Amino acid sequence: MTQDLHKEKQEKENVKEKEKEVCNNCIELENKLTTLVQQNKSLEQQLQDISQRNLYLMADFKNYKKQIDKSLQIEREHVNEKLLKDLLNIVDDLERAVSTIRNEENFKGVSLVYNSLMKILKEYQVKKIDCLGKQFDANLEEVLMQEESEKPEGTILEELQKGYTYKDRVLRYSKVKLAQKKKDIDEKKE
Repeated sequence: MTQDLHKEKQEKENVKEKEKEVCNNCIELENKLTTLVQQNKSLEQQLQDISQRNLYLMADFKNYKKQIDKSLQIEREHVNEKLLKDLLNIVDDLERAVSTIRNEENFKGVSLVYNSLMKILKEYQVKKIDCLGKQFDANLEEVLMQEESEKPEGTILEELQKGYTYKDRVLRYSKVKLAQKKKDIDEKKE
C-alpha cells in the first residue's frame, strides 16, 4: 500500500508539475500574444501613415501634372502667338496685293491664297478687330494720327493697319486715325 500511496503521491506531483508547466506555457503564450497584438497595432499604424502619405503624394502629383499641362498649354499658345503675328504681315501683303492686281487670273490666285490663310487664322481663333466708326478703345487700338472732323471726338475715322485678337487677347493693335474736335473759325484766327 505504501507503494500505492507513493505512486499516487508521485502522480499528484507529476500532475502538479504538468499544471505548472502548462501555466508557464499559458503565461508565455499570453505574453507572446500581447507582444503580437502590440506589433500588429504598430504595423497597422505604420500602414495607415504610409497610406496617408501615399494619398498626399498622389494629390501632389496630380497638382504637379495639372501645373505642367497648364504651363505647356501657355507655352504652346505663346509659340502660336508668335507664329500668328508673323503671319499677319503676310496677310497685310496679300491684302495690298489683292487691292492692286488688275489681272483677273492673278487676282483669283492671290485671293485664293488670302482666303485660305484667313480660314487658317479663323481656325486658330484669330479675329479681326472691328473698329472703324466706333469710339477709340485703348485696349484694342493705337492712335497714329488725329484729324479734325464733324464726327464726335474719339471716333475712329480710318484704320491704317488692321488689328487682330487671338483667344480674346490682342495679337496686334489696330493702328487708327481719330476724329478730333473741329476748332471754331474764331479760334483759328487767333
